Amino acid sequence: MDRRAFVKAAAFASAAMGVKPTLSADNRPGAVKSRDQLLTAYYFRAHMYTMVPRQVREDLQWMADVGTNYVAVAILEQDLRAAVENVEIIAREADRFNMKLLAVPSRWGGLLAGAPKVPSYFTITNPQTWMVDDKGEFYKDRNVGAHSSIHYPETYDFFCKSLKKIFSLWDIAGVIWDESKIYDKRDYSAEAKKNIPRLEEVELHNQAFSNFFSRLNAFIKKQFLGKITNLFVYANMRQGIIDSAAGIQDLDYFGCDGRPWSANERGKAEQEGKVLLGPGEKFMEAAKKNGKKSLFLIENHNMPAEDNGLMEARLGDVLALKPHHLMYYYYPRNVDKPDDNMAIIAKHLKNYR
Repeated sequence: MDRRAFVKAAAFASAAMGVKPTLSADNRPGAVKSRDQLLTAYYFRAHMYTMVPRQVREDLQWMADVGTNYVAVAILEQDLRAAVENVEIIAREADRFNMKLLAVPSRWGGLLAGAPKVPSYFTITNPQTWMVDDKGEFYKDRNVGAHSSIHYPETYDFFCKSLKKIFSLWDIAGVIWDESKIYDKRDYSAEAKKNIPRLEEVELHNQAFSNFFSRLNAFIKKQFLGKITNLFVYANMRQGIIDSAAGIQDLDYFGCDGRPWSANERGKAEQEGKVLLGPGEKFMEAAKKNGKKSLFLIENHNMPAEDNGLMEARLGDVLALKPHHLMYYYYPRNVDKPDDNMAIIAKHLKNYR
């Protein structure tokens, strides 16, 4: 079955069960059943150039039918001027199903993941902000190029101005800080030297990075009341980083992303040990200890067909951990059999919330 037929079949199936997008706000697909459990679809780059509103509507119908109540849209710096109407179409369609948008600031300052894998325009045009190593050379990250140092006021100002524009352009419920990119990297830039007393101690750099996101969260909470803040890092991060990131202030949800199985199973992983079963519990404990709610992102992207069976077998165990905020990729990149992949996701998620 191709993708379009699959989406249509899912819509018919939901209609047969009495689910219609014209119901009251409390009963429409996606209506919040539990305020303690959020379900978010990572809906990445649907708004780039070619944009067919009826296809977006079908996509969001699928999400709503499995209980999704938030739709996460990756926002590049360029999207704040080049994709305004396209994101607005997604926002309008999401509202039909009582779902809200979350923004995923993508590749901003070379400090975050998100989509796609591109350098930051801000960083490219502000080389004076670049992080450098102990040899004075900038970090050559294969996904984002250079990183802007958090110690330059220009970097913080850029983030704040971009956040202001996000919340002024669209009805956005909050942000997701996706995979911080500079934990365990020492910054020897001129401004870092003013703020880090012992540059050789990586934990001081990590804490400064966490503090940067505390400042940004405080800015969001003060300037835009009621917005939710989320942050996750790789599931295979060491405990010191987990503890530092879990301590970020004004953060509502904290957690990790990884494959929906355990490390001793032979599925394809983008990084060794980046799995939810096993490491995920550590993140849940750290979130609870720091007064935050837990978050998992199911990495069902970049998945070969032979791993579909493993995801089918183990996804229920991931959901049984009951993270407060669960996220999944909707038709993500580089999947051998995307319809099979999404059928597995749908089967398990329909009973999650």
